Amino acid sequence: MSRTIDERKALKMLDIPDFRHMTKEKAVQLVSMLDRVDPSVAKAVLEQYPQFANILLDSARNWKENVGKALEEGGKVSRETIASINAAINSLSSLLNREDVSEEERERTADRMVELAKLVAEVDKRNKDFIFNVLKIGGGVVLGIAAIAATVLGVNVKLPSAQDVRGIADAAKDIGGNI
Repeated sequence: MSRTIDERKALKMLDIPDFRHMTKEKAVQLVSMLDRVDPSVAKAVLEQYPQFANILLDSARNWKENVGKALEEGGKVSRETIASINAAINSLSSLLNREDVSEEERERTADRMVELAKLVAEVDKRNKDFIFNVLKIGGGVVLGIAAIAATVLGVNVKLPSAQDVRGIADAAKDIGGNI
């Protein structure tokens, strides 16, 4: 696709007088247009690069804070859920210790305890999967910001092959499974 957006058009599309007035939202808009902008636009952004870099870094910090909050809340919910299930297992366990419980009821109670133990494992797996997905998305965001900065700076970037990315993801998943 040819680069059809010159500096004047980019500024008009972003509704700003010059690139010094760029906000986070405008930076995201500009990034989405980078494949269509004229090299002179990239040069104009480069002239304001410290501000552009600060906007990107600020966006990354905000994203990191939001992810941290999501991970914290997800962990809290998982811990509360597991604590509730463990309380139910303890309650059922005390039922098994009573002498007035029939053998049939003991079997049903033991089966319920096994089901609850499986539920604890499922909650734990879901939490680990959530963490792994957040880390995977986070890696993509970091790579995206680096690619944007490299594009603006005109750096020739060699991206890892799909095989390398799969190897890294598999290694991360193996590590995540051992947490």
